[in-house]
Amino acid sequence: MFNEFILLEYFTSQSTINLKEKKSIFKEAIKLSNELAINFSRNKKIKKIHIIRHKSLQTLNNKKIFTHHVSEKETLYTVLDKFKYGTNLLLISPENELKSLRLYEKLDKKFILLNSRSQDIEIFSSKLKTYEILKKKNIKALKIEKKLKENIQYVSKPEFGTGSKDVVVFKNNNQVKNQKTIIQKYYDGKKGSFAMLCFKKKFELICCNEQLIKFKNNQIFQVGLIMGGLESYRKEIYELGTKICIHFPNLFGYIGVDILRVKDNWQIIEINPRFTSSYIGLEEAYGQEVVEKINEFYIDKKFSEKKHKLNKKVKIFF
Repeated sequence: MFNEFILLEYFTSQSTINLKEKKSIFKEAIKLSNELAINFSRNKKIKKIHIIRHKSLQTLNNKKIFTHHVSEKETLYTVLDKFKYGTNLLLISPENELKSLRLYEKLDKKFILLNSRSQDIEIFSSKLKTYEILKKKNIKALKIEKKLKENIQYVSKPEFGTGSKDVVVFKNNNQVKNQKTIIQKYYDGKKGSFAMLCFKKKFELICCNEQLIKFKNNQIFQVGLIMGGLESYRKEIYELGTKICIHFPNLFGYIGVDILRVKDNWQIIEINPRFTSSYIGLEEAYGQEVVEKINEFYIDKKFSEKKHKLNKKVKIFF
């Protein structure tokens, strides 16, 4: 029975960390893992939540939440070795440079992972693989360009990057040579994301959000979200979510999808098979019942028939 689990957030569980170097990343990571732990602790079926976190980081004062500290002497794997075989573990890890896949494969040998399967993590870690397989399955995705035209704005981003790291807007007319970078046309249309719960080709659309973007020195940064900002497009977004879950039956749990409005159609930019920052503003925008629904899903792997609506649009900043 699911009554105890480990919540493992990648950034905050490292043996050595540099808070000054990655201040915004740690702030977001701590906030997300705290929200998850506190919300799960409200459920009567959950008895223990184990958080693995660097000793310098803040801990939570909650009878159900147990913090296990890591340091240079007490590493992540040293801590994990103390848990029983078959313990439930929820992994939150970025897809950049295949970190999530490598960590998944190690943990899968001992723990019951509350995540999507490795084959989907491998696909969605690569923006190129994501585009190619979505195109093959006739799911609308933002095209990756091979040859560039003059006087057209393009966006360059790492193939295995995550978030808005190293996303650059430029003009060029050269053929793309760097295989680790992917190029897409730049569009002024609305940018957004949606989150859904997935399990065995079934899914439930949780939220539809508009992304808050800023430009600095030809770079694009996502600085936050308007939770519920794309609810007027829910029907179209629902159709996209349906196709994703049908074609990728091994997706499990909370899935985040980045999208872009191109010529009156939504196209997929990337798929994140994990909890994303949208979870942080979920309760305020959509209500406590939505959070409880997610808790119950992870515990019982069942979808709630009760539908939910947006209470109010909420801006969250990273």
